[in-house]
Amino acid sequence: MTYMKTATDYWFSIEPYVFVGITKKCVLLYNTLDGATIESDKDEVIELLQETLKKENCGVVLLTNERYKQKDINSFISELREKYMGDIIEVALTKGKPIQLLPFFNFPNKQEIYKKHNFSPLKDVLENLSEISIHVDSTTDVTKLIPFLLSIPGNPTFNIIGNIEEVANYSKLLSYFVQHLSPKNMLCSYKNVIALQSAFENNFSYRISVHFPIDIQQWNNSRQLLLNQTLPVEYVFGVSSDDDCLKAEQFIDRFKIEKYRLNPVYTGDNIRFFEENVFLTQKDILATFMTIKDFFARQSINLYDFGKINIMPNGDTYANLNHPALGNIYIDNIYEIVSKEVEEGKSWFRVRNQAPCDDCVYQWLCPSPSNYEIAIGRPNLCHVQ
Repeated sequence: MTYMKTATDYWFSIEPYVFVGITKKCVLLYNTLDGATIESDKDEVIELLQETLKKENCGVVLLTNERYKQKDINSFISELREKYMGDIIEVALTKGKPIQLLPFFNFPNKQEIYKKHNFSPLKDVLENLSEISIHVDSTTDVTKLIPFLLSIPGNPTFNIIGNIEEVANYSKLLSYFVQHLSPKNMLCSYKNVIALQSAFENNFSYRISVHFPIDIQQWNNSRQLLLNQTLPVEYVFGVSSDDDCLKAEQFIDRFKIEKYRLNPVYTGDNIRFFEENVFLTQKDILATFMTIKDFFARQSINLYDFGKINIMPNGDTYANLNHPALGNIYIDNIYEIVSKEVEEGKSWFRVRNQAPCDDCVYQWLCPSPSNYEIAIGRPNLCHVQ
Protein backbone atom coordinates (compact mmCIF):
# COMPACT_ATOMS: atom_id res chain seq x y z
CA MET A 1 0.00 0.00 0.00
CA THR A 2 1.36 3.46 -0.91
CA TYR A 3 0.90 6.41 1.43
CA MET A 4 0.91 10.03 0.19
CA LYS A 5 2.90 12.33 2.44
CA THR A 6 0.92 15.46 3.33
CA ALA A 7 2.52 18.93 3.28
CA THR A 8 3.75 20.13 6.67
CA ASP A 9 2.53 23.40 8.12
CA TYR A 10 4.49 25.28 10.81
CA TRP A 11 4.11 27.68 13.67
CA PHE A 12 6.45 30.66 13.19
CA SER A 13 7.75 32.75 16.11
CA ILE A 14 10.39 35.32 17.08
CA GLU A 15 12.53 34.87 20.21
CA PRO A 16 11.58 37.15 23.14
CA TYR A 17 15.04 38.75 23.29
CA VAL A 18 14.78 39.98 19.70
CA PHE A 19 13.70 43.56 19.04
CA VAL A 20 11.79 44.12 15.80
CA GLY A 21 11.75 47.46 14.00
CA ILE A 22 9.24 47.52 11.17
CA THR A 23 7.94 49.96 8.57
CA LYS A 24 5.93 49.53 5.39
CA LYS A 25 9.12 49.19 3.37
CA CYS A 26 11.62 47.47 5.62
CA VAL A 27 12.09 45.32 8.71
CA LEU A 28 14.99 45.05 11.15
CA LEU A 29 15.51 42.31 13.73
CA TYR A 30 18.07 42.97 16.48
CA ASN A 31 19.35 40.20 18.76
CA THR A 32 19.87 41.82 22.17
CA LEU A 33 22.05 38.90 23.30
CA ASP A 34 24.82 39.30 20.74
CA GLY A 35 23.99 42.35 18.60
CA ALA A 36 23.32 40.33 15.44
CA THR A 37 20.87 41.86 12.98
CA ILE A 38 18.71 40.85 10.04
CA GLU A 39 17.27 43.36 7.59
CA SER A 40 14.84 42.74 4.78
CA ASP A 41 12.84 44.79 2.32
CA LYS A 42 10.95 41.80 0.89
CA ASP A 43 7.19 42.26 0.93
CA GLU A 44 6.54 38.65 1.98
CA VAL A 45 8.90 38.93 4.95
CA ILE A 46 7.44 42.26 6.07
CA GLU A 47 3.93 40.84 5.86
CA LEU A 48 4.90 37.75 7.88
CA LEU A 49 6.40 39.86 10.66
CA GLN A 50 3.49 42.29 10.68
CA GLU A 51 1.18 39.33 11.34
CA THR A 52 3.48 37.96 14.03
CA LEU A 53 3.57 41.29 15.89
CA LYS A 54 -0.22 41.66 16.06
CA LYS A 55 -1.33 41.41 19.68
CA GLU A 56 -4.06 38.90 18.89
CA ASN A 57 -1.48 36.48 17.45
CA CYS A 58 0.56 36.39 20.69
CA GLY A 59 3.87 36.28 18.82
CA VAL A 60 3.03 33.15 16.80
CA VAL A 61 1.50 32.76 13.32
CA LEU A 62 0.66 29.83 11.12
CA LEU A 63 3.15 29.32 8.32
CA THR A 64 1.70 27.08 5.63
CA ASN A 65 3.98 24.80 3.70
CA GLU A 66 3.18 26.68 0.54
CA ARG A 67 4.18 29.97 2.10
CA TYR A 68 7.29 28.47 3.68
CA LYS A 69 8.51 27.36 0.25
CA GLN A 70 8.49 30.90 -1.08
CA LYS A 71 12.10 31.85 -1.82
CA ASP A 72 12.25 35.06 0.25
CA ILE A 73 10.46 33.51 3.24
CA ASN A 74 12.59 30.37 3.20
CA SER A 75 15.81 32.37 2.97
CA PHE A 76 14.71 34.69 5.79
CA ILE A 77 13.79 31.84 8.13
CA SER A 78 17.09 30.08 7.44
CA GLU A 79 19.03 33.18 8.46
CA LEU A 80 16.70 33.67 11.43
CA ARG A 81 17.43 30.19 12.75
CA GLU A 82 21.16 30.47 12.09
CA LYS A 83 21.29 33.58 14.25
CA TYR A 84 19.04 32.07 16.97
CA MET A 85 16.49 34.85 16.52
CA GLY A 86 13.40 32.78 15.78
CA ASP A 87 12.17 29.32 14.89
CA ILE A 88 9.48 27.20 13.29
CA ILE A 89 7.84 24.10 14.70
CA GLU A 90 5.63 21.59 12.93
CA VAL A 91 1.97 22.09 13.71
CA ALA A 92 1.55 18.33 14.08
CA LEU A 93 3.94 18.35 17.04
CA THR A 94 1.82 20.71 19.14
CA LYS A 95 -1.53 20.26 20.85
CA GLY A 96 -2.55 23.81 20.02
CA LYS A 97 -1.19 27.17 18.98
CA PRO A 98 1.88 28.11 21.05
CA ILE A 99 2.22 31.52 22.70
CA GLN A 100 5.41 33.58 22.59
CA LEU A 101 6.14 36.61 24.76
CA LEU A 102 7.55 39.41 22.66
CA PRO A 103 9.35 42.53 23.96
CA PHE A 104 6.55 44.95 23.19
CA PHE A 105 6.77 48.42 24.69
CA ASN A 106 3.10 49.05 25.29
CA PHE A 107 3.15 50.94 28.58
CA PRO A 108 2.29 54.66 28.58
CA ASN A 109 5.05 56.82 30.01
CA LYS A 110 4.60 58.52 33.37
CA GLN A 111 3.78 61.81 31.69
CA GLU A 112 0.72 60.25 30.02
CA ILE A 113 -0.36 58.48 33.22
CA TYR A 114 -0.22 61.70 35.28
CA LYS A 115 -2.13 63.66 32.63
CA LYS A 116 -4.84 61.00 32.40
CA HIS A 117 -5.37 60.48 36.12
CA ASN A 118 -4.34 63.91 37.45
CA PHE A 119 -2.17 62.13 39.97
CA SER A 120 1.44 62.92 40.93
CA PRO A 121 2.67 61.03 43.98
CA LEU A 122 5.32 63.12 45.72
CA LYS A 123 7.82 60.33 46.34
CA ASP A 124 7.56 58.93 42.82
CA VAL A 125 8.02 62.31 41.14
CA LEU A 126 11.03 63.39 43.19
CA GLU A 127 12.76 60.02 42.82
CA ASN A 128 13.25 60.94 39.17
CA LEU A 129 15.77 63.65 40.08
CA SER A 130 19.34 62.61 39.31
CA GLU A 131 21.27 65.79 38.46
CA ILE A 132 20.97 69.46 39.44
CA SER A 133 22.98 72.07 37.51
CA ILE A 134 23.37 75.42 39.27
CA HIS A 135 24.36 78.28 36.95
CA VAL A 136 26.07 81.05 38.89
CA ASP A 137 27.20 84.63 38.33
CA SER A 138 27.34 87.91 40.26
CA THR A 139 23.53 87.96 40.66
CA THR A 140 23.33 84.59 42.42
CA ASP A 141 21.84 84.90 45.90
CA VAL A 142 23.44 82.20 48.05
CA THR A 143 21.19 82.96 51.04
CA LYS A 144 18.12 82.03 49.00
CA LEU A 145 19.73 79.26 46.95
CA ILE A 146 20.90 77.12 49.85
CA PRO A 147 17.44 76.74 51.51
CA PHE A 148 16.07 75.50 48.19
CA LEU A 149 18.92 73.01 47.81
CA LEU A 150 18.20 71.73 51.31
CA SER A 151 14.70 70.76 50.15
CA ILE A 152 15.98 68.47 47.39
CA PRO A 153 15.69 64.81 48.47
CA GLY A 154 18.18 62.04 47.88
CA ASN A 155 21.70 62.49 46.59
CA PRO A 156 21.58 63.79 43.02
CA THR A 157 24.75 64.95 41.32
CA PHE A 158 25.31 68.70 41.66
CA ASN A 159 27.02 70.76 38.97
CA ILE A 160 28.16 74.33 39.72
CA ILE A 161 28.40 76.07 36.35
CA GLY A 162 30.11 79.42 35.78
CA ASN A 163 32.66 81.62 37.48
CA ILE A 164 32.17 80.83 41.16
CA GLU A 165 34.40 83.77 42.17
CA GLU A 166 31.73 86.19 40.91
CA VAL A 167 29.29 84.91 43.56
CA ALA A 168 29.14 86.88 46.80
CA ASN A 169 29.83 84.60 49.76
CA TYR A 170 30.51 81.66 47.45
CA SER A 171 32.40 79.92 50.27
CA LYS A 172 29.03 79.42 52.02
CA LEU A 173 27.74 77.56 48.98
CA LEU A 174 30.86 75.39 48.84
CA SER A 175 30.62 74.74 52.58
CA TYR A 176 27.07 73.49 52.09
CA PHE A 177 28.21 71.07 49.40
CA VAL A 178 31.09 69.77 51.52
CA GLN A 179 28.47 68.45 53.96
CA HIS A 180 26.49 66.83 51.15
CA LEU A 181 27.19 63.23 50.14
CA SER A 182 26.30 63.79 46.48
CA PRO A 183 28.90 63.88 43.69
CA LYS A 184 29.84 67.52 43.04
CA ASN A 185 31.34 69.02 39.89
CA MET A 186 32.70 72.48 39.16
CA LEU A 187 32.10 73.38 35.51
CA CYS A 188 33.92 76.47 34.29
CA SER A 189 36.21 77.90 31.66
CA TYR A 190 39.94 77.36 32.05
CA LYS A 191 40.01 81.15 32.61
CA ASN A 192 37.91 80.86 35.79
CA VAL A 193 39.66 78.15 37.80
CA ILE A 194 40.13 79.17 41.42
CA ALA A 195 42.29 77.97 44.27
CA LEU A 196 39.94 76.15 46.62
CA GLN A 197 40.47 76.16 50.34
CA SER A 198 41.96 72.95 51.65
CA ALA A 199 38.62 72.06 53.28
CA PHE A 200 37.00 71.89 49.85
CA GLU A 201 39.74 70.22 47.83
CA ASN A 202 38.69 66.59 48.23
CA ASN A 203 35.00 67.23 47.67
CA PHE A 204 34.80 68.44 44.09
CA SER A 205 35.72 67.42 40.60
CA TYR A 206 36.50 69.89 37.84
CA ARG A 207 35.13 69.90 34.30
CA ILE A 208 37.05 72.55 32.38
CA SER A 209 35.71 74.00 29.14
CA VAL A 210 38.24 75.07 26.54
CA HIS A 211 37.48 77.12 23.42
CA PHE A 212 39.85 78.34 20.74
CA PRO A 213 41.80 80.56 20.51
CA ILE A 214 43.44 79.81 23.86
CA ASP A 215 45.13 82.43 26.03
CA ILE A 216 48.27 80.47 26.82
CA GLN A 217 49.14 82.52 29.91
CA GLN A 218 45.73 81.93 31.49
CA TRP A 219 45.92 78.29 30.41
CA ASN A 220 49.26 77.83 32.19
CA ASN A 221 47.98 79.56 35.33
CA SER A 222 44.87 77.37 35.53
CA ARG A 223 46.88 74.21 34.85
CA GLN A 224 49.17 75.02 37.76
CA LEU A 225 46.24 75.73 40.08
CA LEU A 226 44.66 72.39 39.19
CA LEU A 227 47.92 70.48 39.59
CA ASN A 228 48.45 72.05 43.01
CA GLN A 229 44.98 70.95 44.16
CA THR A 230 45.22 67.41 42.77
CA LEU A 231 41.50 67.44 41.94
CA PRO A 232 39.94 65.05 39.42
CA VAL A 233 39.82 67.03 36.17
CA GLU A 234 38.17 66.49 32.80
CA TYR A 235 38.85 68.88 29.92
CA VAL A 236 36.05 69.55 27.44
CA PHE A 237 37.35 71.05 24.21
CA GLY A 238 34.74 72.93 22.19
CA VAL A 239 35.44 72.21 18.52
CA SER A 240 33.64 73.62 15.49
CA SER A 241 36.02 72.61 12.71
CA ASP A 242 38.62 70.04 11.75
CA ASP A 243 41.28 72.64 12.57
CA ASP A 244 39.91 72.90 16.12
CA CYS A 245 40.11 69.12 16.46
CA LEU A 246 43.74 69.19 15.40
CA LYS A 247 44.56 71.98 17.87
CA ALA A 248 42.83 70.09 20.67
CA GLU A 249 44.81 66.95 19.91
CA GLN A 250 48.02 68.97 20.01
CA PHE A 251 47.14 70.46 23.40
CA ILE A 252 46.17 67.06 24.79
CA ASP A 253 49.50 65.62 23.66
CA ARG A 254 51.59 68.61 24.72
CA PHE A 255 50.17 68.81 28.24
CA LYS A 256 49.68 65.06 28.67
CA ILE A 257 45.99 65.44 29.47
CA GLU A 258 44.58 62.07 30.52
CA LYS A 259 40.86 62.75 30.77
CA TYR A 260 39.23 64.78 28.04
CA ARG A 261 36.55 64.85 25.37
CA LEU A 262 35.82 66.85 22.25
CA ASN A 263 32.47 68.65 22.26
CA PRO A 264 31.22 69.69 18.78
CA VAL A 265 29.89 73.26 18.70
CA TYR A 266 27.34 74.32 16.10
CA THR A 267 28.00 77.85 14.84
CA GLY A 268 25.27 78.11 12.22
CA ASP A 269 27.65 77.83 9.29
CA ASN A 270 29.54 74.60 10.00
CA ILE A 271 26.90 72.04 9.04
CA ARG A 272 29.41 70.19 6.84
CA PHE A 273 31.62 69.63 9.89
CA PHE A 274 28.63 68.11 11.69
CA GLU A 275 27.66 65.99 8.70
CA GLU A 276 31.16 64.55 8.60
CA ASN A 277 31.78 64.14 12.33
CA VAL A 278 28.47 64.05 14.21
CA PHE A 279 25.79 62.69 11.89
CA LEU A 280 25.35 58.93 12.25
CA THR A 281 25.62 56.34 9.51
CA GLN A 282 23.87 52.98 9.48
CA LYS A 283 27.16 51.41 10.60
CA ASP A 284 27.44 53.85 13.52
CA ILE A 285 23.91 53.09 14.67
CA LEU A 286 24.40 49.34 14.63
CA ALA A 287 27.82 49.54 16.30
CA THR A 288 26.31 50.26 19.72
CA PHE A 289 25.20 47.13 21.59
CA MET A 290 21.73 47.43 23.09
CA THR A 291 19.66 45.43 25.55
CA ILE A 292 15.89 45.13 25.65
CA LYS A 293 15.92 47.65 28.52
CA ASP A 294 17.82 50.09 26.31
CA PHE A 295 15.12 49.86 23.65
CA PHE A 296 12.40 50.41 26.22
CA ALA A 297 14.23 53.39 27.74
CA ARG A 298 14.61 55.13 24.39
CA GLN A 299 10.90 54.74 23.72
CA SER A 300 9.90 56.34 27.01
CA ILE A 301 12.42 58.99 28.11
CA ASN A 302 15.08 61.33 26.79
CA LEU A 303 18.33 59.85 28.06
CA TYR A 304 20.12 63.22 27.89
CA ASP A 305 17.55 65.27 29.84
CA PHE A 306 15.61 62.87 32.04
CA GLY A 307 15.99 63.55 35.75
CA LYS A 308 17.95 66.77 35.24
CA ILE A 309 17.10 70.30 36.36
CA ASN A 310 18.92 73.59 35.65
CA ILE A 311 18.77 76.49 38.11
CA MET A 312 19.69 79.89 36.66
CA PRO A 313 21.24 82.79 38.65
CA ASN A 314 17.84 84.53 38.86
CA GLY A 315 16.19 81.37 40.23
CA ASP A 316 14.42 80.29 37.04
CA THR A 317 14.47 76.52 36.53
CA TYR A 318 14.54 74.47 33.35
CA ALA A 319 14.73 70.81 32.43
CA ASN A 320 16.43 71.90 29.20
CA LEU A 321 17.55 75.48 28.60
CA ASN A 322 16.04 75.36 25.11
CA HIS A 323 12.55 74.76 26.48
CA PRO A 324 10.19 76.90 28.61
CA ALA A 325 10.96 77.54 32.28
CA LEU A 326 9.30 75.28 34.84
CA GLY A 327 9.22 77.81 37.64
CA ASN A 328 11.45 79.77 39.97
CA ILE A 329 13.09 78.54 43.17
CA TYR A 330 12.11 81.75 44.99
CA ILE A 331 8.43 81.05 44.29
CA ASP A 332 8.01 77.31 43.61
CA ASN A 333 9.15 74.30 45.60
CA ILE A 334 11.06 71.39 44.09
CA TYR A 335 7.95 69.21 43.94
CA GLU A 336 6.03 71.81 41.92
CA ILE A 337 8.95 72.28 39.54
CA VAL A 338 9.48 68.59 38.84
CA SER A 339 5.74 67.90 38.63
CA LYS A 340 5.37 70.53 35.93
CA GLU A 341 8.02 68.84 33.80
CA VAL A 342 6.46 65.42 34.33
CA GLU A 343 2.95 66.62 33.54
CA GLU A 344 3.49 69.12 30.74
CA GLY A 345 7.20 69.57 30.04
CA LYS A 346 8.96 69.10 26.71
CA SER A 347 12.33 67.74 27.79
CA TRP A 348 12.29 64.57 29.90
CA PHE A 349 9.97 62.68 27.55
CA ARG A 350 11.26 63.99 24.20
CA VAL A 351 11.76 60.82 22.13
CA ARG A 352 12.07 59.94 18.45
CA ASN A 353 8.35 59.70 17.75
CA GLN A 354 8.24 62.37 15.06
CA ALA A 355 8.90 62.32 11.30
CA PRO A 356 11.11 61.11 9.75
CA CYS A 357 12.23 58.93 12.67
CA ASP A 358 8.77 57.42 13.18
CA ASP A 359 9.05 55.74 9.77
CA CYS A 360 12.57 54.33 10.20
CA VAL A 361 13.55 50.84 11.38
CA TYR A 362 16.44 52.40 13.34
CA GLN A 363 14.04 54.66 15.27
CA TRP A 364 14.79 53.16 18.70
CA LEU A 365 18.42 52.26 18.02
CA CYS A 366 19.37 55.91 17.59
CA PRO A 367 20.31 58.01 20.63
CA SER A 368 17.66 60.24 22.17
CA PRO A 369 17.16 63.65 20.51
CA SER A 370 19.84 66.04 21.75
CA ASN A 371 20.37 69.80 21.84
CA TYR A 372 22.10 69.53 18.49
CA GLU A 373 18.79 68.72 16.80
CA ILE A 374 17.31 71.85 18.36
CA ALA A 375 20.26 74.08 17.40
CA ILE A 376 20.47 72.79 13.82
CA GLY A 377 16.70 72.69 13.36
CA ARG A 378 16.52 69.07 12.23
CA PRO A 379 14.71 66.19 13.99
CA ASN A 380 17.35 63.66 12.94
CA LEU A 381 21.11 63.88 12.54
CA CYS A 382 21.92 60.88 10.38
CA HIS A 383 22.77 59.77 6.85
CA VAL A 384 20.18 56.99 6.79
CA GLN A 385 17.85 57.29 3.80
